[in-house]
Amino acid sequence: MQIGNALINDETDTQGMLDYLETHAIVSDRDVYQIQKYCNFSSNASTPSRDCIAAREAALKEISYINIYNIYAPLCSSSNLTAQPKKTSIFRFDPCSEYYVYAYMNRPDVQEALHANVTRLTHDWEPCSDVIHKWVDSPSTIIPHLQELMANGLRVWIFSGDIDGRVPVTSTKYSINKMKLLIKTAWHPWFLTKDQVGGYTQVYEGDLTFATVREAGHEVPSYQPARAFSLIKHFLEGKPLPDISRHN
Repeated sequence: MQIGNALINDETDTQGMLDYLETHAIVSDRDVYQIQKYCNFSSNASTPSRDCIAAREAALKEISYINIYNIYAPLCSSSNLTAQPKKTSIFRFDPCSEYYVYAYMNRPDVQEALHANVTRLTHDWEPCSDVIHKWVDSPSTIIPHLQELMANGLRVWIFSGDIDGRVPVTSTKYSINKMKLLIKTAWHPWFLTKDQVGGYTQVYEGDLTFATVREAGHEVPSYQPARAFSLIKHFLEGKPLPDISRHN
């Protein structure tokens, strides 16, 4: 199983996001201190206090000025569509691509071709729908499920785009650390080409591999398609990520 930039364990995921945003000069030290002081992110936490809500709102205000899913990406300056499709590039991500996907997926001919919306729903297709995104039974952690998969001999790869601020690399590292796994292969770079680092990786006992994808945001294939392809290719082939540096 391979999962990317995924929520794994609520408490450590939240702490990891705060630490990432603080160390990347997006949220102030004071705001993080206030959140840590007044907020409780454990699974059995009660309703947030007024001080906790105020601290979180102060931090959210700072985040609102950037694309939290890629902290270094430009924001979309115009959501207008064009009569002809814009040229695409695997080297330069278009920050307005979400608007193009939204328009395309809501075209009647596209939905007919996909055999979608056959009941003629009253709401649009959306990448994150408020209509259906009202889970009340989602678990606070999937760590037990990951442990069960590994106990049954299944390989687990977890990857993180290293400039995603929503589920950042620190969140994933903290959550994996909760599992208390022994390190099999220490932290090292993996390579896309002979001289190009694709990211960094560490392998744990129990057949869990953690890998970062350099310069990738939350939706890794959108930002770094070549590196994402290499990651998936090696997983499907059952091979470790290329570690050229150790053979020089």
